[in-house]
Amino acid sequence: MNTIRRAVLILVLVLPLGLKGQSDIDVIHLKNGSKFEGKILEYQQGSALRLQLRSGGELEFREEEISRIEQGLEPEEENRKEMSSGEKTYAFKERGVFNATYFSTLSGSSEEGFLLGLGLHNITGYQFHRLFGLGLGLGVDTYSFDNGETLYPVFVESRGYLSQNRVAPYYAAAGGYGFAFRNNDELINKAQGGLFFRAALGLRLGADKDTNVLIDGGYQYQDAFFERRTAFQNEIEEKRLTFHRIVIRIGLIF
Repeated sequence: MNTIRRAVLILVLVLPLGLKGQSDIDVIHLKNGSKFEGKILEYQQGSALRLQLRSGGELEFREEEISRIEQGLEPEEENRKEMSSGEKTYAFKERGVFNATYFSTLSGSSEEGFLLGLGLHNITGYQFHRLFGLGLGLGVDTYSFDNGETLYPVFVESRGYLSQNRVAPYYAAAGGYGFAFRNNDELINKAQGGLFFRAALGLRLGADKDTNVLIDGGYQYQDAFFERRTAFQNEIEEKRLTFHRIVIRIGLIF
């Protein structure tokens, strides 16, 4: 009986200590002002340091990049430090599955003057490295509300983030095919899509592991063909179009 009591007492005293060790975090401060938290996987003086982020990804730092290292902090203690200093930790998920949703404006000109269109796109993919990821995208783009010129692009997009800061520049390039369909309300009785391409540069705002805001601008290209019957003389009008638009997007990625 005394043996059982002694074993229970050991478990009561030792188990919380073990759990506390598992919850401890290490914080790496860089000379450029960035801060990363997670668990140090490997570090020897004079060589690189490997850190596993709390989001699951891994980063490597050269010794000359590091300003100081804090080890064995409890999450509550680190949260208190963040609140007192106003500094937030970099925790953006640099590897893994991502989903990005964008709302975009499409501005350009034609013989009719300035035109403004709107678009909505969603991209789901995998980020292999901070500098390179691939995703499959679906969208809807209306280039002219007056004429009912709407296309539905399906595309592959590559993207990468150029720094490990809370506000980081990024690139995105997409290519695919935009589908077009007949529209009886707009008297379009035949429609054909074509090549779709987009290139953009922008900023990722925030470095949380959950959701970040994306803002970018660039160029969008789309081929299309529409055949419509005019409302007045019942004539057939054919238009083979190439849209060159300035695209400005705002979105969320998680």
